[in-house]
Amino acid sequence: MGAIVLCALASAVFPTLLACVAILISRPSPRLLLLAFYAGGMITSITSGIIVLSVFNNGQSVAGSTASAPHPSTSIVMGVVALVFAWLMASRHGEALLERWRTRRQLRHPKPDKPGSSWVQSHLDRASARVAFFVGAAINLPGPFYLLALGLMATGGYTTLQQLGLILLFNLIMFVLLEVPLVGYLVEPETTAARVAAFSKWLNANGLRVMGWLVGVFGVGLIAQGLYAWLT
Repeated sequence: MGAIVLCALASAVFPTLLACVAILISRPSPRLLLLAFYAGGMITSITSGIIVLSVFNNGQSVAGSTASAPHPSTSIVMGVVALVFAWLMASRHGEALLERWRTRRQLRHPKPDKPGSSWVQSHLDRASARVAFFVGAAINLPGPFYLLALGLMATGGYTTLQQLGLILLFNLIMFVLLEVPLVGYLVEPETTAARVAAFSKWLNANGLRVMGWLVGVFGVGLIAQGLYAWLT
């Protein structure tokens, strides 16, 4: 279960989600927009998670694992791969590689000079509750960490009820960057708007490094799990 929680924390490091929150808070009637955005994201994420998990359960095999526990060699290999990705995300070398990739991408596909020209921003700048709902649904389809967590749920020997509970827990953790500002806005709207903008700026600058540390902890856990299973 610890690995599933780590995957949820890694999924929560989602700068786009926080950028959406910052945009919605600046709009008229932000409480309704935030609730609509949250509902769209949660409904889509939970529903798609249940569908993917059912596919994993019916297939009875996820990444070379049995329905009861991952194979030790699979855990070790996945752990090593996770550590490599963690190093790339958290190190200066990885940051330099990412910056070079971004530069090449911008040269090949230059963006318009108009600020806020991204798909999400262009739809949220004048969003209604319906638009906020659909944008929340569109950007919250299962990502790699969610898929990995679903695979762990399928191979962890959990009952159907426990799996549903884990999906709900995963999503509650994953959407914490939306849930905290939503509650904060209800209590202190002006202060919350300023804090969301500041944290969004910080996360854009440091989100990859934070995710790298989480992936590294996850990788160490996988390797330890594999070695323990192998030796016992």
